[in-house]
Amino acid sequence: MSRIVSSKEFWEDIKYKCLPNRNRDKNSLTFDTNLGKLNLSYFNTGLGFTYSFYTAYYYDDIILEALNSEEFSFMGFNIGEVSYMKDKKGRTIDINTNLCYTGEYLNGSDTKGLYHKNRLYSSHYITFEDNLFKEIKKNNEKLLKTKPLFESDFIKFCFNNYINEYQQTLLKEISQISMVEDRLKELYLESKLYDLIYTTLNTVEIQNEQIFLTNQDIESLNKAKKILFDNIMNPPSLKELAHKAAINEFKLKKGFKQLFGNTVYGLLQEHRLMEAKKLLESSDINIGEASFLVGYKSISHFSKIFKDYFGITPMQIKKESRTIYYGR
Repeated sequence: MSRIVSSKEFWEDIKYKCLPNRNRDKNSLTFDTNLGKLNLSYFNTGLGFTYSFYTAYYYDDIILEALNSEEFSFMGFNIGEVSYMKDKKGRTIDINTNLCYTGEYLNGSDTKGLYHKNRLYSSHYITFEDNLFKEIKKNNEKLLKTKPLFESDFIKFCFNNYINEYQQTLLKEISQISMVEDRLKELYLESKLYDLIYTTLNTVEIQNEQIFLTNQDIESLNKAKKILFDNIMNPPSLKELAHKAAINEFKLKKGFKQLFGNTVYGLLQEHRLMEAKKLLESSDINIGEASFLVGYKSISHFSKIFKDYFGITPMQIKKESRTIYYGR
């Protein structure tokens, strides 16, 4: 039997710290109550948007009621357990693990969050002043065409895609520096948040045809991803990959796009470039060696797609690490 809890009973005072129309402020809070334990870090930029990161662990199955009295837009990244949200008409949204989503709350929205006991819930959020997000959105064709998972008089909730590898890296970096008491790192944090917002809004996929993925499908897709990453220098064909992961090719291709936010080989390229960047930054190998180790035979091709992806050349990465190499 789920316990029904009013947000006033648990975190009414906390949530207002995460709204965007507040003065510049930063803090980290921990609450341990008879309901559960909540950790919250937030950074209000004072520029119309606020970043927050929370983890929650409940001691009982609970239904957390929330009534919103302010209007704002939001961007969310669920990295914890699957959670569920229900509106006042009884419609339920599944907020899956690794899901990236956007939405809008209007004054008067009334929702219920459904959470199971003994599970770790964890999400990153960015909330925007409503006019700021509308200004950002008006020139983004994909975002304008994205169909809401549901829409009522008080809330709009949209599926964007699943968190890709670059977003995962940004989220990890942001969470690591979010509470550092240093003005320079605070500016660095702001730059990472801008990067995350830009990246997210420019990787939105127009979801016209979703396919249903069973738990077995998701398990197979994760297996396929591991096989792909474990064979970075000599990846299998789509047919071989589908066979090894025990999934058909159609679901492999559609499922990769839906679950990971990229095509099979698009995701592989992302991973190769991220690995190459780590090698160039943290080791004494040269550009040719890094290119070879992540599966590229042509240094010029590698350098071009590296710059296209990161906006900086491999040579500039080596210069920044104070070691320059010129080929193998």
